Amino acid sequence: MRNKPLSAFLIGVLIIALDMLGAAPRAQAISEKNYENTYTNTVLPFRNSGERFTFPSADGKYRLSGVRFIHPHEKGLIVVVNGFTESWMKYGELFYDLYHEGYSVISYDHRGQGLSPHLVPGHPQIGYVDHFSEYADDLKEFMERVVKPLHPDQKNLFLIANSMGGAVATEYLEGHPSTFEAAVLSAPMLAINTRPYPPCIAHGMVAGLGFLGFGRHYAIGQHDANLDAPFENNTLTGSKVRWWSYGYVGKENPEILIGGASNHWVDTSLSETRHIRQDIPLNTTR
Repeated sequence: MRNKPLSAFLIGVLIIALDMLGAAPRAQAISEKNYENTYTNTVLPFRNSGERFTFPSADGKYRLSGVRFIHPHEKGLIVVVNGFTESWMKYGELFYDLYHEGYSVISYDHRGQGLSPHLVPGHPQIGYVDHFSEYADDLKEFMERVVKPLHPDQKNLFLIANSMGGAVATEYLEGHPSTFEAAVLSAPMLAINTRPYPPCIAHGMVAGLGFLGFGRHYAIGQHDANLDAPFENNTLTGSKVRWWSYGYVGKENPEILIGGASNHWVDTSLSETRHIRQDIPLNTTR
């Protein structure tokens, strides 16, 4: 249920998408040689230079955290939608690369994670949302209230979405297919790995635990973030230096941390991703 960090691979995929539109940048991922020095002395100062803002969630309950980097001679504006447990603060390297290839970049943190309000009182690392569809509602609010005023003609708008963000973006795109000129979905969470339990059994378990009053408790196998976990055998990345940066950002900003999913998060996510999968064939044949 964790998200794989974005890497040089994703930048390469975006280059391909933009090249198809005749706007290919010359992006190169930051070298792993002397990476820690480059990250702390170049990437982080750039990330911290972004213009921070907040905007209201779709239902008006929360103020969600966002950041933007507006290029004075932009080729286009790229919207970045992050995944479960993530924060825009972890995306500094991607923001840096895209900006220095001539693109404005804008992103935000979903309700319940990152610098946006966490939703489990007394245990802020538990991932929770009342209804998964609220994520897509918030993305729509973000587009209408924050992004479209920057690009009222909706030209040269692009999307990158990672993991859970890919599911959120898919749900948004079903209702707004012409908003973006190109979209990159990195490992979109269109299904959830519930091993060792089959999805139907897992769904019944978390729904039952929610009924018994444990909806805001960690699901089986979920726990607080462990930023000191060794690189070996991790399931997130093959880059040791980027594994280091993942822990570094979390240690420097512990308020953004989400450890894992609650029973109710798993329940509502299993339901909503099933509906998204069912709707995809309908939208691709229109």
